[in-house]
Amino acid sequence: MGLKKQFSKSVNAEPSSEIYQGHKSVGRCIPIRLGQLQHYQVMKKSIYTILPLTALALSAVPASATVVFTGAGSATEVSSSIELAYAADVSNSDLIEGVVPAITGWNIGNGAHPDQLTDGVHGGSFFDVGNMVEGGWTTVGATAEYSLGTGANGLGYDITSIQSIAAWVNVGFGDQAWTVDVRPVGGSFSLLATVDYDGTTDGGATKVNLTGLDPSGIDAIRFTANNVNSGANGGAFLWREIDVFGTDTVAIPEPSSAVLLGLGGVALFGRRRRKSLRR
Repeated sequence: MGLKKQFSKSVNAEPSSEIYQGHKSVGRCIPIRLGQLQHYQVMKKSIYTILPLTALALSAVPASATVVFTGAGSATEVSSSIELAYAADVSNSDLIEGVVPAITGWNIGNGAHPDQLTDGVHGGSFFDVGNMVEGGWTTVGATAEYSLGTGANGLGYDITSIQSIAAWVNVGFGDQAWTVDVRPVGGSFSLLATVDYDGTTDGGATKVNLTGLDPSGIDAIRFTANNVNSGANGGAFLWREIDVFGTDTVAIPEPSSAVLLGLGGVALFGRRRRKSLRR
């Protein structure tokens, strides 16, 4: 059953064994309109069971966040029960704005595509944009690699901060978990930070900002999606935007060169001073 066909059945039909079999055969759970199917949850052995809303205990779960850096850095995490809470915070002038990534492992369907992560547009709510998914729909292990180039000085970029926004109308797809790796000019990728933020109880949005970063001379950056919600719904989330900020790397003179420049300056000053005294 194709994604589009399954979406239509899940949203419009009443709970039935046909819907149950459709979800089981595809192996992932498509976000469902709560007002029509009431609710669902993931049971043991990844079997999806449709339940009435009144049968669920909907208790608030405190947000939890884990951010680990391999170098300098600090993190700020915020969440909201409103899906489009951070729509105005996306950037259209960062280092990867408009850059098309090399990708592996993403859910591509119903309009979702990781190219949208760097278009400077948050995207709307599924039901408001003609039942389309606007953003990058992850799978566990999906990657997006962005080539930055070597910059104006041919030395790459100094990465200073990263912003990540995830959002969806329900089922915890607004949480986010990922790693980011960076590659220096002429080098290989190494881990910069790991993020795991469970900030929503059902629908809503999360935003993570990593600041005070210190990698220098970087020509590529790679993001890898990890598992959210303890694996429920395939561990996926709906990534809306990734923004990477930084500046061109500037060459720093080696100590010996700096000393020579300093000595040359002193000698030139002394020569000019002797000439002025003779006059």
